Amino acid sequence: MTSGGRLEKLARTRQLYTGEPFSTAKSAMRGGDNRYPIHSSPLSQAHLEAQVFAKLCGGGQWWTHPLGLSHVQSTTQSAIVHLDSHTTFSSGTLYARSGHVLDQLLPCAEPGVQVNGVIGLRVVGIDGSDLHLTLAGSECHLVLRGMPGTDWAEELAERWRRYEKAEAPPLWQQPKLTAFEDAHIRDYPETWTAERNLDWLGSALLRRIAIFQTSSTAYSTRSWITGDELIFELDTVRGIRLEHDIFLRRLMDPVWGLPLRIEHQHCSCKPGQELGDSTYTLQCTYNLVHRSMTSGGLQLRFRHGPGVYTGGTRIKLESLGSPTEWLDRVLPNHSPDVTPPSDTPSAARSSARVGR
Repeated sequence: MTSGGRLEKLARTRQLYTGEPFSTAKSAMRGGDNRYPIHSSPLSQAHLEAQVFAKLCGGGQWWTHPLGLSHVQSTTQSAIVHLDSHTTFSSGTLYARSGHVLDQLLPCAEPGVQVNGVIGLRVVGIDGSDLHLTLAGSECHLVLRGMPGTDWAEELAERWRRYEKAEAPPLWQQPKLTAFEDAHIRDYPETWTAERNLDWLGSALLRRIAIFQTSSTAYSTRSWITGDELIFELDTVRGIRLEHDIFLRRLMDPVWGLPLRIEHQHCSCKPGQELGDSTYTLQCTYNLVHRSMTSGGLQLRFRHGPGVYTGGTRIKLESLGSPTEWLDRVLPNHSPDVTPPSDTPSAARSSARVGR
């Protein structure tokens, strides 16, 4: 293979993980250290990225891409997170993704109770559609890149006014960690420590955000943290081949993936099995841990069976601009779970109740 052909192959592989445009991926691979094509983050950078991942990738809404992020560009010391344009709630209401992420990330205090948002998150600049973030007392750096025309200044000002009116002090302009944030850490030490044990994992997954689209047959992806374990539920509709082995192989790839090993597993499907007309939801569960460290773990629940959230979902995702090639793979029009019958009142009521 020529050097140009090898570079193109590396760039295509990088795209599977990051979702970057081909030219961006190719530029990142040119002259780089191909032993570590997706760099790990130092401690404070990993903490910032993991917090952003946890807050923005929980699921519960519909976006153009599975977790509302189109792609991520990263270096050792920084990351650029490209946001989808809008969030769609179960009611069908459209909400700008830029506003949605600020609602999730910006720290504000409930005096005597807790701090909402990301502890220590600070806004340090706006450059067009880019919002620059860091952590108080740190040199870490992350950029949220909104759609062209995103007015971050107005979005921030609106929330500042809202939180002040609610007597919930906004904290994202404070130069140092505030007394509210110090108290939150003191009041919830076990939770704080457990989540810090997952920083390496959340950061690594954020930097490989595209595998949830390119390497999974799931139409719905959700995540949350319980103790020191990050849990994912990935739903595949019946009639679609469940390809969790591909996802796991790429996730644990020794060059491109994460340093994980499978500690426990329970698989309820057969290799190559198409899920047919089963009326039951089955689940293949994999518990993964770091190959050498003892901090934090990952549980993957590959669910397959009748669609739980699928009524009208393909139409919603099409309206948000989800790639047709991906929709044809995870929510094909011929699936019995994609578009429920609408010619009866009971079916219409059932469809109206479908949501996330």
